[in-house]
Order: sequence, then structure tokens, then C-alpha cells
Amino acid sequence: MLITFTWSAPTDMPAVDRVHLHVTGVHDHHDPDFHRMNRVGDRWESTVEVPEGLVASYRIMPVTGELAAQVDAEPDSRVRWMTVVGQTVPHVLDHPAWHPAAWSEGFGEASGRLVMSEAPEQAGWDSADSPGWEETPLDGRSLWTADLPDADYVLVLSDGRNWAATALPAALRRLHAAGRLPRTGVVAVDTYAGRYELLTRSAAYRELIADRVIPWAWEQVSVLADPQRTVISGESLGGLSALALVLSRPDAVGYAVSTSGSFWYPAWDSEQAGGEVAAEIRERTAAGTPPEGIRVHLSAGTGEGRPGAGNTTMADHTLAVHRALVDAGVPATCEISTHGHEMAGWTGALTRGLVQLLG
Repeated sequence: MLITFTWSAPTDMPAVDRVHLHVTGVHDHHDPDFHRMNRVGDRWESTVEVPEGLVASYRIMPVTGELAAQVDAEPDSRVRWMTVVGQTVPHVLDHPAWHPAAWSEGFGEASGRLVMSEAPEQAGWDSADSPGWEETPLDGRSLWTADLPDADYVLVLSDGRNWAATALPAALRRLHAAGRLPRTGVVAVDTYAGRYELLTRSAAYRELIADRVIPWAWEQVSVLADPQRTVISGESLGGLSALALVLSRPDAVGYAVSTSGSFWYPAWDSEQAGGEVAAEIRERTAAGTPPEGIRVHLSAGTGEGRPGAGNTTMADHTLAVHRALVDAGVPATCEISTHGHEMAGWTGALTRGLVQLLG
């Protein structure tokens, strides 16, 4: 579907040299020029072909002449992107697909969100909800929790700072009220410090989640920890770690929702679909010791592109891991939709995955 975006500069804004538009899953922020809107009289305009099934944030980013020169002179594509994305302005789009940027969408607040008419269900979510978490420390690390007393299941999330900005607890309550989920308490774990080292299948992560967070969470429920009522979830490196944890510690956790898992690891531009994880599952299956006692839901977006300079997409990696799990006899489901690598796509992907596993 063609969507036309328009933007006019406020009267008190310094002179604008150009305006960039970025729709996640449509535009590539590795493009050295980024996508530019056209000046039409006193406003800026751009018409973009948007997939009917897309859920994505978008950004309108006006750039002044001085900053434009700085961006053009910067050779590092990531630095260029981070400079431009810092200019994001709020925006209201006169289109039925438009939704406000209700929470942080990755690189700070987005201009808005698009939920297209054929997008996957955003199960349980309502942009009018408030976050509603409680923050508590555990071993010097922040946890954000909700609804643990009387929970039937416990959900543990990596990248807790991102999730604490969302209204996930309200979404889970709504799904329970509709009979689509059991009562689910949630713990979002702060994994920001040393994130790469922690979330790349580390022993420290396994010990943190399996030996500290999960037992602590079930203490709040006032019953013994039960791996068959415990779900681990994460996105990107968190998705990699979630699956690695359920494979290595089924004594602690029996369910995993892995979204946009970084299954390229350890080689950023790996052409080995599914990376080490898929290879190790196949090796265990061939040796007669396949994973047992677990259930897994995987998802990825076609708008996430290719890690590094390789030709294998995030969706390719996810499909390869799914195939290895199925061949091993693990009950596993997989969803490939159109979203990009961001919270706008991950919120609905998480709740759909939970309904798939627990509903």
C-alpha cells in the first residue's frame, strides 16, 4: 500500500537542509544517504510502498545544514545513523494504520507506529495502557515485576529496561481475562551492563536466570519452582540466550519464546544458517540425545535484513533453528512476519508466542 507522509517545520525551528524518513522494515539505515523526503512548497513529503502486513515504527528526522555536513563527512554508517536518529520528531499521520509511539521503540522515541490492515494480531496490546511494573533489586541488578502472587506461570524476560517501558502486564491480564492465557506473572531482568558478553550463551546468564531469578520469582508466588510452568523469552541476543537456556537447563525452564534470535552467533556475517545453535541441536539428535521436556516458539521478521555482509537473513537463521528442533522431536512453532529488528514488532510477537505455547 502507498502511504504519503508529510511534515512541516515549526516556525521556531532552525532552517532545515533536508528531512529523512525511516520506516523500519522498509528502509535500510545502512544506506549512506538514508531515505529523503521531498520539499513541496513549505512542507516535506514522501510516498512510500508499505507492506500490508507490516508492524513498524517510523521516524521523521529533520536535519539542519550544519548537521547535514557533519553527517555527510562521517565514514561510519552507524555513527551517521545515530546522529540522524537523534533528530526524530513527533508526528501524527492521517491514516488508519497510524498509532502513537506509546513507548520507546529502540533508538529512543519514534515519530509513530504503523499497524497495517493485514498485520499479525497484536494480541492483548492496547496503546492506551500504562506500564504498571514494580522495580526491585536482586544481587544489585534491577528486576521489573508484575502479577507474581497467585500466578500459574512465570515469564522471565531479558532486556528488562526495554520491557519496563511497555504495558506488557496489562496485555497479559487482558489475554487471561479473555481465556487465552493462564495467569502469568512476569519478571523483566536488566541485562544492559555487559550485554553482549552476558547474552551470548554465557555461563553467567545461565546461572543468573536459572539459579537466581527463576527461584526468586517462584518464591514470590509462594510455591516451588516448576520448569513446566516457567517461560524464558528474549529478542535479538536475548532470543539466542532464551533458546540456549531452555536447551541447556530444562530442569529450570521448560518453555522458550525466542524472537529475532541472533542465531548468526558467533560470526556476524555467518552463512551457516542457524549458526552454532542449529548445529549443536543436530549433533545431539545424531548422537541419540536430543533435547527433551521443552517447548519452543520462534519468530523473526523479513524486515530485519541480513546480519553483517552475509546473504543469510535473520528469517533464514530462525527457520534453520526451527527445522533442527522439529527434526529433534521438540514441539516447536515458528512465525515469520514482516517486522524489523525493534520493539514495535517484538511486543506482538511475544504475546502471540505465549498464546501459541500456553493458550
